[in-house]
Amino acid sequence: MSQQNAHLEKEVLFQKLGSTWYVFTEVDNDMVYSALPVGMDPKTTKLELFEVIEEHMMKVAKHTKNRAETAA
Repeated sequence: MSQQNAHLEKEVLFQKLGSTWYVFTEVDNDMVYSALPVGMDPKTTKLELFEVIEEHMMKVAKHTKNRAETAA
């Protein structure tokens, strides 16, 4: 795991709602989630893509935190 992703918890939850898969995780004590791209199934995804998912979740967490700070 890279230094940039140091605050990302190793555990993630994949949940399918309707036809869309979502990934949930905790970043810096905040719960963040994101929809996976259309056609991506965590049951059949190669492990190399999980690093991409980690990086994406860090971006989602940063974006969510920035929106919360500007709204306050």
